[in-house]
Amino acid sequence: MGPRGEVEGWRLLIPASYDVLWTAVVVVLVAVTAAALLVWSRRRESASRALVDLALILLVPVLGPAAYLAGALRDRRSGRAAAAASTEG
Repeated sequence: MGPRGEVEGWRLLIPASYDVLWTAVVVVLVAVTAAALLVWSRRRESASRALVDLALILLVPVLGPAAYLAGALRDRRSGRAAAAASTEG
């Protein structure tokens, strides 16, 4: 088997495109979940609210962390707007 056998051997080392896609999706989901847990750990909330938020992040795989991060961003923006309004008035 000349060069053709070597080329086919190298093809075995290249993952299929769907393997690369699934790996990227998993990496993104783990990163978003880790970011949500980091934001959750730094926020000061009541114990019951914190447990509900933690359950949302961990039990709803895709939408949970994304919804928590979106809500935290919304709360942060509204807090900044309220602080700016209080300093203007």
